Amino acid sequence: MNTLLRATSLAFALAVPAAASAHASFVDHAVTVQYGMDLGLGAGFQALQTFTVTVGDAVELPAIKLNTSGSISWSVNLYDSGLSLKYVGTGDFMNFGSPTFLGFRIADVASQLPSFNSVSVANTAYVSGVRGNLIEGFQPSAHLAYSADAIWLNLNESMYHHHAMPGMGDPLRDEIRLNVGFAGAVTPPVPEPESWALMLAGLGLAGWAARRSRQG
Repeated sequence: MNTLLRATSLAFALAVPAAASAHASFVDHAVTVQYGMDLGLGAGFQALQTFTVTVGDAVELPAIKLNTSGSISWSVNLYDSGLSLKYVGTGDFMNFGSPTFLGFRIADVASQLPSFNSVSVANTAYVSGVRGNLIEGFQPSAHLAYSADAIWLNLNESMYHHHAMPGMGDPLRDEIRLNVGFAGAVTPPVPEPESWALMLAGLGLAGWAARRSRQG
């Protein structure tokens, strides 16, 4: 029986290639979070903080204060392959009539991250009675953009109210959550025909070894 198990294990080891250990994510890479606006002369950003995501942990920035009192502020959370921006200010805001671009840029300023190859909003479905719904006025098709090295979140039509107002101001809509895909992300390999042939040959060898063991 031990001979059969050893032969079977060898057959699978030969047939199925090992998955690569590399995993493309935010983990262990420096990420710069910026906030700025476009007044018609191009977007000007102020770097707010650069930080590194720790292995196995989500990293949450303390509240990013966008005014001197801190009543307009956001919290940024990065994890393995996604991020969220949550409004944590004590004041209300309404950005209608704001500049063409007013919002966040998450950038690979240090050229450490793999390239972004997909970015999508994860919390488009409304969940009644629970915070974490998509910030009011933010339209993914119009307000989300990305390149290989940066993600832009435009808040120029967004708003937040702590107390609901007629027809607007839902206090449960306080977050933007993104799923981020990186170039070079690893997927488990699929055995090729040659690998299947090796596995079958190995199983045949296992059967032969088992018969010899019984005869002995």
